[in-house]
Amino acid sequence: MSHNCTYVRQHYQVPAEIGRRVIAYGKPGVILADRGHYIGVVLDEDPKKRISNYHPTHEMQYGDMAETLPLKEWLVLPFNHAWDDLNWNREAREDLVRVWAATRGQAKYKAYERLQDYCHSIKAMLRFKVRRA
Repeated sequence: MSHNCTYVRQHYQVPAEIGRRVIAYGKPGVILADRGHYIGVVLDEDPKKRISNYHPTHEMQYGDMAETLPLKEWLVLPFNHAWDDLNWNREAREDLVRVWAATRGQAKYKAYERLQDYCHSIKAMLRFKVRRA
């Protein structure tokens, strides 16, 4: 989902949006993903900076927008496309994957996880192109 928590804001009447600080079950963090009925939060104390699902109203307190985010948004272009292909190749635009990760390598792997049904092996990930969103 990439609608920046629109459903959660409308259905649960909460100010959820990507980049907002929250306190989830007493632990501070930042919303980094729209997960349909849930919000994806990275807790400040998590050294691996994993996005975990939380219900938007259960033991959740909303704060201000974060000044910096613990993860970066990346664009991953798989399947032997080039960045220039995005201007004219519809298939390349459809294959583009947006992910949140700390490093380029993590971004490639997260894109691979989403696309592994279309990849013959994990070696396909080596050809993925990555850049900051």
